[in-house]
Amino acid sequence: MMEPLSQKLVEETWEETALFDRSLARKEMKMAGKKQPDLLSFVMECSEDLDQQVAELAIYMFLVVYRMFEKGYGKGLKGVTAEELIACYDTNERLMEGLEKAHDKFYERIASVQISTQPYVIKYVVDTLFEAPEEEDPINLTDEDTGLVFLLLKTVIDVLNKRTDR
Repeated sequence: MMEPLSQKLVEETWEETALFDRSLARKEMKMAGKKQPDLLSFVMECSEDLDQQVAELAIYMFLVVYRMFEKGYGKGLKGVTAEELIACYDTNERLMEGLEKAHDKFYERIASVQISTQPYVIKYVVDTLFEAPEEEDPINLTDEDTGLVFLLLKTVIDVLNKRTDR
């Protein structure tokens, strides 16, 4: 099993991507779409029904996460299929629905076990979702928005993690 992406790589990638202007971000997104067309389509489709600000945040976070995997695993990153994405999304959705009903301590335990494959990438996602409403240009995330964006990005992380050369 491959090592998880390091905290240093995760932070460097996040900081670097935060400095992108719109044209560079678009260029990077096009490259991601060429290498992972099903993955980008999945993210775009899942973001369609969200408020524009929330959708833009989800797509931006996808780009950051994708770049983390690109930098960490490079050529070892294989293409993700639509079938893999749907199966993984359904599994994660069931997991999250089950967690909603679980006792808090149990929930924390499952969450820590479930997300341990890429702990620093998940931490980036969680931190970003919780900081978004507190930024200079706050993004109002409902609990439902936060859950949907988390589910979407956890699915992206899980499938990319499965598609790294092992």
